[in-house]
Amino acid sequence: MSENETTPKKSSSIFVTIFIGLIVVSFMFTGYQSMTTSPNSVAKVGDELVKVEDYQREYNRQLEFFRGLFGGKDLTTQQIQQFRIKETALRNLIQGKLTLIFGDRIGVIPSTEEVKAEIKKLPYFQVNGQFSIKLYKDLLAANRMNPTQFEESIIDQIRGVSADSLFSSMPISNSYFKDSNEFKNQKIQANIIEIDKESLRKDIKVTKEEVTTYLADETNANRVKSLFTDRKASLDQQEQVKARHILFKTDDKNEKQKLKAITTLRNKLTKKNFISEAKKHTEEAAGKATGGDLKWFPRGAMVPEFDSVAFSMKPGTISKPVKTAFGYHIIFVEDKKEAKVATLEEFQNQLATELIRKSKNVEVEALAMKVKEEVMSAANSSKKLGTLKKKYGLKVETAKEINKLDGSSGQIQLEATNLNEIFKSGLEQDKLYTFDRASNIVVVKSSKFDNKDSASEKEIEENNASLKNILSKKLKQEVLKDLEANVSIKDFGVL
Repeated sequence: MSENETTPKKSSSIFVTIFIGLIVVSFMFTGYQSMTTSPNSVAKVGDELVKVEDYQREYNRQLEFFRGLFGGKDLTTQQIQQFRIKETALRNLIQGKLTLIFGDRIGVIPSTEEVKAEIKKLPYFQVNGQFSIKLYKDLLAANRMNPTQFEESIIDQIRGVSADSLFSSMPISNSYFKDSNEFKNQKIQANIIEIDKESLRKDIKVTKEEVTTYLADETNANRVKSLFTDRKASLDQQEQVKARHILFKTDDKNEKQKLKAITTLRNKLTKKNFISEAKKHTEEAAGKATGGDLKWFPRGAMVPEFDSVAFSMKPGTISKPVKTAFGYHIIFVEDKKEAKVATLEEFQNQLATELIRKSKNVEVEALAMKVKEEVMSAANSSKKLGTLKKKYGLKVETAKEINKLDGSSGQIQLEATNLNEIFKSGLEQDKLYTFDRASNIVVVKSSKFDNKDSASEKEIEENNASLKNILSKKLKQEVLKDLEANVSIKDFGVL
């Protein structure tokens, strides 16, 4: 980088803060270990290394996303595993490296001038709107980076953006858009029902005699024992509390007032009036409807301050105000369950029943056919479908729009062959379709779609933009999938 004439006397602390927030790595993620194979990397894609600091940033980004879903609360180790945050972070970075490799193969190589221009645009290297070489070097040094390292990261960003732009700029003919919009305007209305065969296993009857006979066989008994060992952690009963709470939210200005108000309320509370008072006074939206019901929860599910108080209380007692990051709480513990270690004797019949059901594929298919007949008979009645949904755990979507381009507007997916079959009969139809698949059966009861309004020009433009976006994403997925099959990917196994 060449020096600009604008040089500040000292670095602005706000720029330092912003910059640190962007590039500093703090090794806080669960499971990080020192790496002997490649000390600065977690994986390798072709010749591209997935660096520890890049993984950390992506991992933290995933954590922040899920924290947002849980109201800003930190995730437990179990939740991190459940949502596969580590795997998703690494997978995203591998996809990014594959994109870079694709860009290299088609000649996307940023010039020195492009890199300089990109860096000079970054606001945390500017003073009074001008790039400062001194601030640039100072901030890099403060974050233990040198210009070469940082410029390499900028090069990768440009490579990735340039490669992505090739997918999004893919030309699509006007005739394709025209045909697509015509397909989108071909609509019917339908009740759609999905019968998941696997979920029907729970309805397959297993007698006590079958269980006894099954367990008498040594091989089967060992299968049960192995399954119990695999699941023991989930079968063990954790210590749990069933509680309600009233929350008064606080900020820096009103904390004293809120503490006084919630203390006054606490003095009025009893076991009998807690629910009604919670509905009146809690500042938690969900709690107003439920009377502050938190249901059963194990240790570690709540923030530490709340958790420690709740688990120290006896059933039927009400706490004093408890301060957390959310505000002040009053906790009412309704019941408790002590921790209990699961035993094989306690669960062997249940696990044997499950394994027996898994072997009854013929019975499952027969039951699926029976349920299909019931669904077909009830397909016109939302009430009857609701009964069957509850009885068999079906997915039921009523009065859903189906168009020839996108399929159903609901969650139940219709394959292209299904759509072709449905639209063979035109738009003026009242028919019943069944689509038998290996894992499920989908029943569609069609009817005429009444909306005669044609799409406006704005809607057509939005549809075209959406379609182009979908096609570019699909193209990228296919290209990267093909590339992945032909590129060496090595996970160093340190996460």
